[in-house]
Amino acid sequence: MRRTLLTLLPAALLLALPATVDAQQGGPQAKTPPQTQPQRGRQIAATLDGRYLAGRVAEQDHDYDAAADQMDAALALAPTDPELIYSAFRMRMYAGRIDAAAQLAPQVLAKRPGDGFANLVLAVQAIKKGDYKAAERQLGRIGSENQLGVLRDYVMAWLKAGDKDFAAARTYLAKLKPAAGERSEAPALIIQAQIDELAGDRAAAEAKYRRASSLDRNGLRTTLAAADGLRRLGKTDEARELLKTYGEMYSDAVVMDSLLAANAPAPKPPSPASGIAEILFDIGGILAADPRNQRADLALIFDQLAVNLKPDHDFSWLMISNLYEQFQQIPKAIAALAKIGPLSPLSWQARLRMAALDAQLDRYDQAVSRLKTLIAEKPDRIDAALTLADLQRGKEHYADAVAAYDTAIARLRKVDERHWPVFFGRGIVLERTKQWPKAEADMKKALELSPEQPHVLNYLGYSWVDQGLHLDEGMKMLMKATALRPDDGAITDSVGWAFYRTGQFDKAVEWLERASEQKGDDATITEHLGDAYWHVGRKREARFEWERSLNQKPDKDRVPVIKDKLANGLNASNDKPTVYEKPAAPKQGG
Repeated sequence: MRRTLLTLLPAALLLALPATVDAQQGGPQAKTPPQTQPQRGRQIAATLDGRYLAGRVAEQDHDYDAAADQMDAALALAPTDPELIYSAFRMRMYAGRIDAAAQLAPQVLAKRPGDGFANLVLAVQAIKKGDYKAAERQLGRIGSENQLGVLRDYVMAWLKAGDKDFAAARTYLAKLKPAAGERSEAPALIIQAQIDELAGDRAAAEAKYRRASSLDRNGLRTTLAAADGLRRLGKTDEARELLKTYGEMYSDAVVMDSLLAANAPAPKPPSPASGIAEILFDIGGILAADPRNQRADLALIFDQLAVNLKPDHDFSWLMISNLYEQFQQIPKAIAALAKIGPLSPLSWQARLRMAALDAQLDRYDQAVSRLKTLIAEKPDRIDAALTLADLQRGKEHYADAVAAYDTAIARLRKVDERHWPVFFGRGIVLERTKQWPKAEADMKKALELSPEQPHVLNYLGYSWVDQGLHLDEGMKMLMKATALRPDDGAITDSVGWAFYRTGQFDKAVEWLERASEQKGDDATITEHLGDAYWHVGRKREARFEWERSLNQKPDKDRVPVIKDKLANGLNASNDKPTVYEKPAAPKQGG
């Protein structure tokens, strides 16, 4: 969801912060221990070095709370060391300890007067206190190498508005006016409307809120900001219609129920703190989304600054959670999601994600419990049931997954193309529970909804050929799938297996060798290649591939089959369809 409000901000204009300054400069400056106490001096130095190194290791692991703790402990041992001061300042910012970072900022600035983040964190402190002139002075001290660019003008507009100098605020905004009528005009209009609202120009604010929402009907943040503004201006019915329309259009992503309720809380008035928090969030979004930047750690700082200014900035908490998940810090990702308020349109999405993250921590029962609560809470939604089905499928609880998919499909009011994965998913778990006729019907339904899905074509085509059914049609499906995804090893394997099942073993070897080159660590592909080698007389190579397959963690039901092949070679008892084996026909009585 990395939509950004101020999409006109280029990443080149963002603050710079060296991530490896301590490493480049050799770490903290070890102090010479007093000559009269050599043993104690060595112990202190060792403790200092250990704390510092532990902090750097934690930083590399993105465990910023632990990194901040270790750097603070090191700083306590050498409180005047400038590099330790800077390292501790950085780790406090990464960890979201913005107020604590501000305590070190003056010491950082004593050595680095133009440091962008040290000045910015003090500006944030001043904004929270309502001292906008102090914030302006702090931003003015940022060095030329760290120009704030567009960020400076938007922030300055808000600071001037905070001081009720609305003419100056509008002058700053006029510098950044995007092309009229384009979607990028909407975020600028929202800021202009909020500042007009603060200035008491209600008519101008109302017109701009309407204009912004009409230009960016797909933007959730634009919609929420415009609706809040219209409600504050007494246009409650219009605001509710705006939220209702968006909620119906994007019912899979947001839940507007709390905002549409008769007792919905009144929106807070605009303020420099909330406005600048939005800008900081946008900068974080740009940094997180830019594949050339690779600086998700800096994105985290901007989001931490945003929630420090506006603690209920739910979009920032969602981004912080995404970043922590990216860093494999799952408990911290869950904690960030828990900050999203229950009335937020993002609350439902956050609760779904918390359940998925619980599963990553092997808290399977808790994840299932969360999802079942959500399923019962909103009987008209399918997303919680689908999340549960996917979770159970991943844990190989196939029968449970079938039931969850059944719940989701029963709730579909109108089936359309976007629902093909639902039927495909149920088809997979039905096949795994040996209910092939039902699985086949779901696979066909998925293809009916979206005929060009290579994985559905592959799954159904493979299943048919493996059972000796619809061979021509199955082969056509597989060839179509491999044309759509020529480098997909699983699909290439299916084509090779189709040739194998039709007795064309030389062609099978050709395709299966190609599949092994594309995805050589797949136990099924490796086993198939061994089978094909056996049929063309390459029996030593066949045994080698079967041995390799055993070491690649095959499905549990394949382990005894592969061991039988190694012991006895390929024979009728271990060379059977892998997807679905028809039960033997009943004997005729007489």
